[in-house]
Amino acid sequence: MEPRRGHVDEQNRMWFAEYGAHAIAMFDPSNDKITEWVTPTKWDSPYDVVPAKNGEVWTGSMHTDLVTRLDPKTSTMTQYLLPRTTNIRRVFVEETGRRPVLWVGSNHGASIVRVEPLD
Repeated sequence: MEPRRGHVDEQNRMWFAEYGAHAIAMFDPSNDKITEWVTPTKWDSPYDVVPAKNGEVWTGSMHTDLVTRLDPKTSTMTQYLLPRTTNIRRVFVEETGRRPVLWVGSNHGASIVRVEPLD
């Protein structure tokens, strides 16, 4: 499993990355249950997970240059390919606009990347 960084949402659930299992996980203390969602791309190795207020959950890959958006209600994952080699360690969600926007630092590209879904 190799859990990595994570965050607590407004419902007091802990969302975290399962680096070795290539998954997103959520611990719900109200029922002592952990739920897991395996990312669709082999070797994603998520490192950080951030829940957004709209219910979506975001993570970034250390190895595949992809960021993943999870809708936990439907278990649907959407992946976005970044423009260059990235090695993501932290993900941040900005919630000031119409919908959440993801920001990640590109450790290998000396840049900051913004992912704004159009759907």
